[in-house]
Amino acid sequence: MAGMIHFILFWGFSYLGYQAGRRLKVPAPAILGPIICFMLLALLGIKLSVPSWQKPVLSVVTGILLGIRTNHSLKGVYWQIIVYGVWLVALTLAGVFVLTKAGIDKETAFFAATPGGMAEITLMSLNYHSDPFVTVLLQSSRMLISMAVFSFLASKYQKPVNEANVQKQPENAGKTISIPMWGILCILSLIAAVALKQIHVPVPYLLGPMAVIGAAVRMGGFSSRIDKRIQNLVQLGIGGLTGASITRESMIGLPRYIIPVILLNVLVIGSGLLMSRIFMKITNWDKATCILSCCPAGLSPTIMVAMEYGANANIVTIFQVLRMVTVLIATPFLVEWI
Repeated sequence: MAGMIHFILFWGFSYLGYQAGRRLKVPAPAILGPIICFMLLALLGIKLSVPSWQKPVLSVVTGILLGIRTNHSLKGVYWQIIVYGVWLVALTLAGVFVLTKAGIDKETAFFAATPGGMAEITLMSLNYHSDPFVTVLLQSSRMLISMAVFSFLASKYQKPVNEANVQKQPENAGKTISIPMWGILCILSLIAAVALKQIHVPVPYLLGPMAVIGAAVRMGGFSSRIDKRIQNLVQLGIGGLTGASITRESMIGLPRYIIPVILLNVLVIGSGLLMSRIFMKITNWDKATCILSCCPAGLSPTIMVAMEYGANANIVTIFQVLRMVTVLIATPFLVEWI
């Protein structure tokens, strides 16, 4: 009975934070809204216990959603992908070095510096001994500042968006996955997750479903569209889990993280601009496409900005998805090595 009450309170406060975030126009309200709500509860001395099964369930669903996004053709961009992947790993390691020199412990520095999706990296960090407050603070600042800077620069090279460009969607249109097929894929995802856990692969509940669904989408030619309501629900859960793990003591120490925020964003934005410059030299893509392909911010907002400014949304989508997938695969192994 107590577990059910805590479950209801957890999702109730998460939803309340989400609605408040939407009204206050907080960026990424489905993630930051619940986090802020639980932070306020922690400051008031209220601590909710979260059912232990929620984290693996959310990890599996997140892996499925990430797998759906992999249905994009990589034809003709192999060399750029190699350069991009090396840059991502080098950027992460440089970020870890900078943050540890600024006084942040190594595990927290790793997840805070990783330029992946904020929700996915934050969820992954909960499996390690990192400080969730610092991770969220640095990840959200990186996302917001990068989005502002790269969007502004891309706007300088904005092209007229004709009707053909407007209709060019970044999501592939393919066969719809039927309900029975979803059932089969979910069972296979769980089997893959358990198998990876047995052989001690890091974050198996995330990587297993991502691999299964990604392979099915690519080989079966299925649609890669994602239901916005499901995505919001998962983000609500991740935001709630993150917020519930933040302590009052870590929030009181906020002022000491101003310097790490500045250092990380100078590094991330500077290296992203350098990489976009390299893309301008080694490709024939327009400048807005090069800039937004290297934007280390949110996946969906970056793709929307690309469409708005007349950039090649398909190329931007490939590299934004590649950023998330590369980081998610490399991060658990790098953090174990470090």
